[in-house]
Amino acid sequence: MELEKTYSFRVDTGSLNENKTLTLSALQRIIVTVSEEHLENIGLDVPKLMKEFGVSWILLSLTAEIRDKIRAGEKLLVRTWHTNKKGVYYRRDFEICHEDGTVAANAATFSSIFDMESRRLCTNKEVLALVDELGEGKELFGASPRLRIKPEELDFVMTQNVMPSWIDALGHTNNLRYGDLITDALPAENRAKLGKLSRFELGFTGELRLGESVELRLKEENGEILVAGIRSSDEKPAFLSKLIF
Repeated sequence: MELEKTYSFRVDTGSLNENKTLTLSALQRIIVTVSEEHLENIGLDVPKLMKEFGVSWILLSLTAEIRDKIRAGEKLLVRTWHTNKKGVYYRRDFEICHEDGTVAANAATFSSIFDMESRRLCTNKEVLALVDELGEGKELFGASPRLRIKPEELDFVMTQNVMPSWIDALGHTNNLRYGDLITDALPAENRAKLGKLSRFELGFTGELRLGESVELRLKEENGEILVAGIRSSDEKPAFLSKLIF
């Protein structure tokens, strides 16, 4: 079974926007940082998997439910656990608390394990057996590995070239950049409402590589904002997202 451990995360001023609200990419960073530290502690981190087996975790989607305001300077306490496996999707839940123990947010990620040479799903039985040993944990809320959004129904906002600073060690745009791109696509009046955000869903549907550009599209309806990033190389979505207020 997975180790029980609580991680701390200090929120700096760079994690907040001009309205002193936690940015989307900062929320992603909390989840990703804790996940990476935890995977290292249980021996399933990306560097080890790459070195020993040539495989890596690939984050497919992230969902967060925000329950209380997170402020600059505070220390968050975060617990995480492997929740379950359904098909090729591994779910991991996160409980993000203020230092006094009250819940600030809950989150869930869905990932798969990919062979980085073939860029296909991992079929190595030794690797899969290691992950299966983690057991199962509690689902904190409802979440899905895939977002059901039709990008063709969203309106054009702008086009952005992929920049060298976006590229990570896996050779593609780091997932934290998508939170910033979503923010850049929002009109000023919607950015001002991020402090009232109750749920954030983000699905990673394709790699963005250097030399490409991404077309941002947006649609607002029924208290929800949908944002998609369409890559120039094949006009397919690189990411899909939903913000619920």
